[in-house]
Amino acid sequence: MFQLFPNSSPIRQDWLPVGDGHALHWEISGNIKGIPVVWLHGGPGSSASPLHRCFFDPERFFIIQYDQRGCGKSRAENPLLHNQTQDLVADLELLRGFLGLNSWSVVGGSWGGALALAYAQQHCAVIDHLLLRSPFLCSPLEIDRFMNHPPAACMPQWLALSRHLPKDSTESLLSYGYRIFCQDQEESTQSALALNWAQYESAMNAYPEPAPDFLLKTGESLISRYQVQCHYLAHHCFVARDDLLAAGPLNQLDLTLIHGQQDALCPVSNSLAIQAVAPASTLIELAGCGHELATVPMQQALLGAVAKW
Repeated sequence: MFQLFPNSSPIRQDWLPVGDGHALHWEISGNIKGIPVVWLHGGPGSSASPLHRCFFDPERFFIIQYDQRGCGKSRAENPLLHNQTQDLVADLELLRGFLGLNSWSVVGGSWGGALALAYAQQHCAVIDHLLLRSPFLCSPLEIDRFMNHPPAACMPQWLALSRHLPKDSTESLLSYGYRIFCQDQEESTQSALALNWAQYESAMNAYPEPAPDFLLKTGESLISRYQVQCHYLAHHCFVARDDLLAAGPLNQLDLTLIHGQQDALCPVSNSLAIQAVAPASTLIELAGCGHELATVPMQQALLGAVAKW
């Protein structure tokens, strides 16, 4: 059994201006002379977490975390302006150059996996290892599945979210969310919607396990997260699935995929599709496992993959 490493406090953190009124919050931990690795957080709209650095031995790894545009502690004059996938890819290269790294390993899960793929398509030469956990591929089918077709166990949370739609509305749930979060609606409406959205997303993340108890009682702190998420999902994440699956760059990489077979957010077929175009990659399928990072099988698989570097 592998063990998570103790949470090592950041050695240094600051903001990196990347243009367009954005400044990324970044933090580094571990050994600055160690193996450099960057973790790409999910969402879209989430942020860096102390848990993410616990997958790396702080004596062996130089651990880099940051919050994407509009996310977490990052700063923005307008969080949704100049905030597309290509901007995030360019930000990664700016961060690598700022840190003075010739190359690094890249780990991304869920939406972070999609961003890692987009980055790899353009910058495979600077990636030592690519590790994707439950990657998202940004297809309209995946987005529709998430927004409109939950498994039965998650239906109560989806119904609670759907009740925000005006009576007799023909508007889709996603277009409604985009309008409320991204087009200057009042905060009380955004807060109520964000709370139910987070409860639904939490249930989908936990599936096939029961939905966890949700401790937040109001959604004010979640508004910015779902502004970014709706901005991306409403535009199919500004990237085509086929572009993420271009075989040439992927076949130049040491690529490992880890995916729960019961994932309700990002289907395991995503990793199968990646392996189909990159047959030398390693795919670890976890039976009975969903999307949740905090489960023992998922953590063991990630720790085992990193231990081979």
